[in-house]
Amino acid sequence: MLRYTTRLFAMSLVAFLVLSARPAEAAKKGFQDSDDAKERDEPAKFLPDYDKLTKGKDADWVYFPEGNLKKYRTVSVKEFDENGRGREARDAAHDARDYMEQWLDKQGFKVVKSGGDLVVTGNVFNAWEPRGAGRYWGGWMANPGVGLEVLVKDSKGNVVGEIRHKNKGSTIRDAVENGLEEVAKAIADGR
Repeated sequence: MLRYTTRLFAMSLVAFLVLSARPAEAAKKGFQDSDDAKERDEPAKFLPDYDKLTKGKDADWVYFPEGNLKKYRTVSVKEFDENGRGREARDAAHDARDYMEQWLDKQGFKVVKSGGDLVVTGNVFNAWEPRGAGRYWGGWMANPGVGLEVLVKDSKGNVVGEIRHKNKGSTIRDAVENGLEEVAKAIADGR
């Protein structure tokens, strides 16, 4: 009986160690190793360090070398660029600056036109409007969505944050607003 109990304990211990090691490996998985990086129609050309992006809390992929950015008081937001295809990406980029300013203000940053402690630039890498039966049958493409990249620099030009995030909404404008709300939370929390 003792031999059986010892073997059962040893097998349980091995199973526990094998199963607990897998989440640790998954947690280390960065953007470059993810399915998101393999999307052919979503360019990854705006952020300087895609290999440093890791899973975020509020936004999909983040990199904050200094951690929390609450020590910065003021922020300037520049017009967003777009390297996605079509009218949807251009429209999403047009709306993004106002929404970014709105959500950063709600996170406690003072938004200024220029000369902020932080300078935020952004890019729309994808925007989609469902077409055909997809809207009625469900799935990821059933709602309008947007892919956003945000680069945050301090006043000296040093990168203090990089974010890549996708979001959906009832319209493309709604997806941009929802996505940038989560990006602003990530900037404030630094994760």
